[in-house]
Amino acid sequence: MNKIVLITGATGALGRATALEIAKTGATTILCARNKNKLENLKREISRNSVNDNIDILVADFSDSSSVKNAVMEFKQKYNRLDALLNIAAVYKSKREITRDKLELMFATNHLAPFILTNELLELLKAGKPSRIVTVSAPSTTKLHFEDLQGEKKFSSWRSFGGSKMMNLMFTYAIAGRLAGTGVSSIVFHPGIIKSDLMKEMPLVMRLILKIIGANPETVANMLCRLAIDPIYQNSSGKFYNSKGKELESSSYSYNKELQEELWTISEKLSK
Repeated sequence: MNKIVLITGATGALGRATALEIAKTGATTILCARNKNKLENLKREISRNSVNDNIDILVADFSDSSSVKNAVMEFKQKYNRLDALLNIAAVYKSKREITRDKLELMFATNHLAPFILTNELLELLKAGKPSRIVTVSAPSTTKLHFEDLQGEKKFSSWRSFGGSKMMNLMFTYAIAGRLAGTGVSSIVFHPGIIKSDLMKEMPLVMRLILKIIGANPETVANMLCRLAIDPIYQNSSGKFYNSKGKELESSSYSYNKELQEELWTISEKLSK
């Protein structure tokens, strides 16, 4: 039976490369992003280069929780299971921006949207067991300011971005515990520095440095594809891997269960 894999941030550098790797395995590959025209073009490109006609698109704006929920409803109308969910979509902003939900943009896009999407798709992931959730993050050491998660009192682009990556780690570990024994694994992945437009709002000098030292997304996508569908990683729930397949330890702060639960409670409230 061919696998069904949903990839968010599919029109970005890492999402595009990963989608191609997944499609080459023959899996039904669902490309999720906010721009329908870009998705349609990518669908044709992926289908042609992978010789796989089972490519679908799903439009969702990750800065808008209602758009994410509508995308889930559309997905459920077409599919009765999900074998792998790849949470890749992310954004970096140099200045504070507010979404229509009145949330800080990086918090909404990088954390709350995958939190909503993953939880809304849990029943289909359970139906597809053994299945996987792979969330792209980084070994962030940023501590969360729970009294100011939206940066209303004091905003720092680095703190907000680093905070969102810490939330990815904490969410992965928290949901891994909740899913123990269900056949659904939750894994977190650090791609390292890659050539992409994610940090396009950074100062020019920094962007040039990242362009020079960044890896090609194609070299990273292979590992992300393996984490999603290779049987060897099925029992890796709650683990953190880098692009070489090495298991990492994130900061002790990220493993704090009380803080994980505090973040979960806040996220659950904002999701409604």
